Amino acid sequence: MQTPNNETRQRILDAAEELFSKRGYAAVRLRDIAGAVGMRHASLYYYAPKGKQQLFVEVMERNFARHLEGLTAAISGAGDDLRAQMYAVAEWLITQPPLDFGRMQQSDMREIGEEEANRLMELGYNAMRLPIVAALKRARDTGTVAVSDANLAAMGLVNLVQSVHQLPSYFGQDARLKTSKQLVDMLLDGWLRRS
Repeated sequence: MQTPNNETRQRILDAAEELFSKRGYAAVRLRDIAGAVGMRHASLYYYAPKGKQQLFVEVMERNFARHLEGLTAAISGAGDDLRAQMYAVAEWLITQPPLDFGRMQQSDMREIGEEEANRLMELGYNAMRLPIVAALKRARDTGTVAVSDANLAAMGLVNLVQSVHQLPSYFGQDARLKTSKQLVDMLLDGWLRRS
């Protein structure tokens, strides 16, 4: 049986994504997802015959694909200037719900099986890392930066910007964006004085 792909299914995936993002895999029940979309718990099995794990995997795959596409487009749309590209990365990350890779690794992924967990974590890290790595390597090739490990630099940037989501709620979106751009500047300019 083929799983339907219609507006109801998209609403289910949206609700599941929001709940998994806020609470984590273990704390979300199928009843919670059904309630969020206004349907009976049993009706979810029509859209997700394999249950909660199927929804979680699909939500994460969709989320990572959106991040890969969004980060790639943000960098591409920023032109050739590395600072503008990294500002665009920061803006993309701040306008999206945060991805808590630590919680996913320590909690969520333990619930779904090692093979599937490893596949999803690799998808996630690649989605967040590869567009930035490509930009850093282009900048390194032109002599703009001297980054010896573009992968480490990319994940450092992602983690720093993601940490801005942890600011108290009275910090608005504008303050979060400004802070994330300050973090980009700190990374690009370095901490040590140049003589």
